[in-house]
Amino acid sequence: MSQPNENPTQGGSFLPQEYVKGKSQVRANIMALFLFSLVLAGVIGAFVVNHQRWSRVHEEQKVVAAAFEEEASKISQLEGLEKQRVELLERAEVVTALKDRVPRSVLLGEIVRSIPKGLTLTVVNLEGERVKVVAPEPDPKAKAAKTRTLKGKSVGNGKDAAGDKEPPKVLPPKFKFSLSAEGIAQENDNVADFLSAIKNSPLFGDVELQFINQTTIDKEQYRKFKVTMSLLHQADASLVDGTEKIEIGNVDFGIAGSDTDSE
Repeated sequence: MSQPNENPTQGGSFLPQEYVKGKSQVRANIMALFLFSLVLAGVIGAFVVNHQRWSRVHEEQKVVAAAFEEEASKISQLEGLEKQRVELLERAEVVTALKDRVPRSVLLGEIVRSIPKGLTLTVVNLEGERVKVVAPEPDPKAKAAKTRTLKGKSVGNGKDAAGDKEPPKVLPPKFKFSLSAEGIAQENDNVADFLSAIKNSPLFGDVELQFINQTTIDKEQYRKFKVTMSLLHQADASLVDGTEKIEIGNVDFGIAGSDTDSE
């Protein structure tokens, strides 16, 4: 009786088991190599895509940086123009403060025009006082910003810091003028009319009647009074009706019009 084969082939195949096992290993290696190639291709593709995106971002960054530099230059020019404008305004304020906006002729003309019938002024006194102007304190935040570099590092107190110190500003002078008018009137109503006219004037403010007393002159009864007032800071001769400007050289002078009444 014949014995069965002790080395049967796997799955009924007549191929040797070593050959079948080696062929399976080759297929597994090919599949692994294929998968590795796919992963490597994906990595390379992702790298290429990211590199292209980075290149575009880098180009856009260059464009934005160039635009920023251009705008920074424009801002610097605007700051320079703004500084010049502020300096010109400060000089104009100084010139305006030194210029008398209300000539004495217009001032006296306005007072005389306010005199009603039955009232006579005996004394008109004008006193001026210079008001002390206090310079504003510098902003500590702005000062700190000037003493720091673009990188945020503090700048020492060297020669450059001393050179950056701004010169003191010339503040426009300010003056306060007060007037007093004394006179006599036939009736109290005349004094009231004078006060009302002075209060309605665009030149005067703080109009007050200091006193009104009865007095006798040449056996006639009169009302002696005193009125005080102040010249408004924003007073201008052009606000007075009946005034016009004339130019002598480069200086404008305000003069009273022909409709000024005098008593």
